[in-house]
Amino acid sequence: MLPERRHALTLTLACVTFWCCAAFGARWLGQWIALGGIAVVLALGSLVVDRAANLRLFRSLWPDTPREALVGLCAGIVGGVVMTFATYALYEPVVRAAPLFFHDVGHLYGVFVALPTWAATLILVPIIACEELVWRGVVQSTIAYRLSPAAAAALTCVVYALAHAPAGSPVLTLAAFGCGLVWCALRGLTRGLVAPLVAHLVWDFSVLLLHPLAAPVVKL
Repeated sequence: MLPERRHALTLTLACVTFWCCAAFGARWLGQWIALGGIAVVLALGSLVVDRAANLRLFRSLWPDTPREALVGLCAGIVGGVVMTFATYALYEPVVRAAPLFFHDVGHLYGVFVALPTWAATLILVPIIACEELVWRGVVQSTIAYRLSPAAAAALTCVVYALAHAPAGSPVLTLAAFGCGLVWCALRGLTRGLVAPLVAHLVWDFSVLLLHPLAAPVVKL
């Protein structure tokens, strides 16, 4: 294995490990603080550790040509809108089949609404950008060294979902898998981070702020 690829693999394993630890810590800190915080730390840390490689990832947020920017933006909007409608359409059948999911969703919203709306809106953008840099950037790029784009997207999606499992929330893990599948596919198809980032933003703002799926359940 080339030194560059070995270094990328080490960085990827570190990102996944620390993410799993943060997900476990979310049981006490809450998902938004623990996972949002680790996203920012890992994104900035990976830039410091592997500056040359990760500068290229950061730059992929700003495509070189207007055409690349337009393709990424359109793909991201379409992907995010489709994800949003699919989420609303599937939510009722899923919670009827598994009522436990309804309570889990309520608790997830309860943690989120603990923040003021303006604060939640402001922190979503940098957190999502950092999360995409870590998962669709560092992790998926490393996996793609050895696999085809489709296989790399599928494997990254599985690892992404499993890394959320220690949080103890079935809904969070399921959402990570379903959403990760779309975001990883957009990364593989467009070869950039604009499309998954935009789709991630559209979906999060829709289901978290504009039209929540369930009433929040706040722990006393």
